[in-house]
Amino acid sequence: MNVCAPAVLAIICLINGNSPALAQSTQTETTSADSDSVFVEARPITKYGILRAHLPDSDGAAQVAVSHGRYIANFGSRDGVKPGAIFQAYKKSIYVGLLRVEQVYRDSASLRLVNLELKLDPSEVEPIQRGYLLFPHHVLLETINFGSGKPDFSEEMHERLRYAARFILNFAEFPVIVEGHTDNLGDKEKNRALSQSRAEEVKSYLHDIQQIPRVQMFAVGYADEKPIASNSTDDGRFHNRRVDIVMVNKLPTEVVRQVSGNMASPSN
Repeated sequence: MNVCAPAVLAIICLINGNSPALAQSTQTETTSADSDSVFVEARPITKYGILRAHLPDSDGAAQVAVSHGRYIANFGSRDGVKPGAIFQAYKKSIYVGLLRVEQVYRDSASLRLVNLELKLDPSEVEPIQRGYLLFPHHVLLETINFGSGKPDFSEEMHERLRYAARFILNFAEFPVIVEGHTDNLGDKEKNRALSQSRAEEVKSYLHDIQQIPRVQMFAVGYADEKPIASNSTDDGRFHNRRVDIVMVNKLPTEVVRQVSGNMASPSN
């Protein structure tokens, strides 16, 4: 059997619109009633899943309770996950819907349903149930700021990146985008080159120090195209000078285009 590199799998899945991990053989999940772990028979395709559901009491329609329900997952801050991360929920190989992380604790997280694609058991109140498996859809794992032209690789940041690496290594089939960003000061093209250089620097760090395979990572420079704060203040510009580490279920077209262009460039 031929084994494709993660980069190849990511591009194939971009074309086909499939989840890379689910392109592998289908497994059957099982859970232990007195355990905070989610298992699958044979080799696991993910160790992350739903532990339990909390639906509030509601005198109204059942969908009101569902829309305000919380789902507890068996990952937390020590896995690099942050509020706002989006996960796909599956039962076996069947896609059920999307959940967003609302709160993160040390070893668990609270999620809410943002899109229900399919309710497999109409007789159950909970559309997402214990044992459902979770895969990354769009997960911002860490942000590294550049204060004086140098990345913030403090001891605390090393620890946070170790957590992010732990998560990434659990999903070797999923692509990681290393996004470089700048403020709006200076020449646009120089900023684009600077943002690309900073993304490549962080990519090298993740490979050399955290042992993330290079073929799983895609460095992209956006210059000042995606600010997260106002560029009219020093503080805002500081927050915009950053590199974001993002895991996705498939590469966006813009990333494929830019990475392909970088590979074709004579300077590379």
